[in-house]
Amino acid sequence: MNKSAGTVGRLLAAQAARLGERRALIFAATDTELSFREFDALSREVAKGLLASGVSRGDHVAVWAANIPEWLFILFGCAKIGAVAVPLNANCGVYELEYILRQSDAKALFWAGGRTEECLAALRGICSGDPVAADDARRFPELCRVVAVGEPLCPGMLGWKEFLAGAAVVDDAALAYCEKKVRPDDVFLIQYSSGTTGFPKGAMLTHAAYVAKAAVVADRKGHTANDVICVPVPFFSSFGFLAVLVAIAAGAATLVMERFLAREMIAAVERWRATAIYGTPTMFLAALELADLRSYDLSSLRAGGISGDYCSPELAEAVIMRLGLAEAGIHYGSTETLITIMPRPGDPLGKRTATVGQALPDTMVKIVDLRTGRGARPGEHGELCTKGASSMLGYYKAPELTAEIIGADGWLRSGDLAWIDSEGFCRITGRIKDVIIRGGENIYPAEIEEFLATLPQVLDAKVVGVPSAFYGEEIVAFVRLKPGQKASALELKRFCRRLISINKVPKRVFFIDKYPETASGKVQKSKLRETAAQLLECESRKI
Repeated sequence: MNKSAGTVGRLLAAQAARLGERRALIFAATDTELSFREFDALSREVAKGLLASGVSRGDHVAVWAANIPEWLFILFGCAKIGAVAVPLNANCGVYELEYILRQSDAKALFWAGGRTEECLAALRGICSGDPVAADDARRFPELCRVVAVGEPLCPGMLGWKEFLAGAAVVDDAALAYCEKKVRPDDVFLIQYSSGTTGFPKGAMLTHAAYVAKAAVVADRKGHTANDVICVPVPFFSSFGFLAVLVAIAAGAATLVMERFLAREMIAAVERWRATAIYGTPTMFLAALELADLRSYDLSSLRAGGISGDYCSPELAEAVIMRLGLAEAGIHYGSTETLITIMPRPGDPLGKRTATVGQALPDTMVKIVDLRTGRGARPGEHGELCTKGASSMLGYYKAPELTAEIIGADGWLRSGDLAWIDSEGFCRITGRIKDVIIRGGENIYPAEIEEFLATLPQVLDAKVVGVPSAFYGEEIVAFVRLKPGQKASALELKRFCRRLISINKVPKRVFFIDKYPETASGKVQKSKLRETAAQLLECESRKI
């Protein structure tokens, strides 16, 4: 990678100049391939279209779409002129849409399909000239352009062809002038949290954070221009876009899945001889559950990463052994920091499945005792804190929230419980907010989840705490069984009583087919807690 490419736009341009016609993008849904030169040229065209539409350096541009080619062209087009990208969850509803458009001060919105009629109605209201639009204009004072990636739906909305036609009025010299003004420490992207609790928060991440992190991850993973990296994760998540940038930094090809479906992903891996997969635990689990998995030729696979949510050692080992990802491991990161901790391909199997590896060279990590606030010793539980160049600048227009997570010394609180051993390998044991305090004792759900997963019938388990008048909190387990397997709640509880501490035995075990998840594939434990409380209330009424 060109070490002088300090911005996202210049990184792509440098790779296009170096690699030319070498394959950069593969879109499985349309059987389409693009070279690095074509990728950069299309991004430049979008950059000119943005300038022609009145978007300039520092303006915020929202993008609401699945993993389609235009999503990448828009993001890199923004990067080239210094506009700030605001990815929207492709499955967001009208409430999230309107909130983020307002809170982010988005000047333009690119739309490629909404989830509900309410969202479409909101867009029509924003674009039309009726009295409702006047109200919408007051609610979205910065928004002045809505572009449909396709045909426009209503008056006032610009179609994709019309948008690109505007690029003709901007010459190469004008674009080059704008590109030179973009600095590595400029904000490149505002990444909003999933908003499972409270309002979504927009983490401001710089060009330098993404470019440097992509290079560091590509180096640790040993990626080269010979790799084909499959990315089934949504681009609107920090994990998904970073995976694309890692491939670009390595000169590798990115195999894009427009939407995740396990069978389509595995077929695409076979079709294009992918060498790596970056996905969430639920994505890998869905692939492993395919009844005909062995009928696919996955011999090209060697590397990959599991991230985005907690992953049990059992699942990580199954991914490595059954999918052939011999060099894969669990990675750790967040919206606010990108990937900060990951294993090396040559680390022992146990380290790559039971820990998230060691801190990357650009990141410092420490464990802080929850009671004293002091640094914990090796092997002691506490909150994981990180410090590094890839940390966010802060939450957009939320200095109070920023101060809660980033200290004056620059250390960022993760909200995650962890411990680090004497060799620097880190083990994540859950979220602080998920810790169950039963009878004054801290219970870490991840320990019980990992134990339940050792039962032959159990596919996986999620453990939450519910209020208890006597103990303060009680333990409830939600369990998914493997296909064709049977088990009773009593059987699982007896198994627990024999082998783990009595205070860690779930009071109730509920069987479930599917966990509630965010669009990024994270299990929503807040909803599981609500479900557990409702089920226990129903049980008490029957008694």
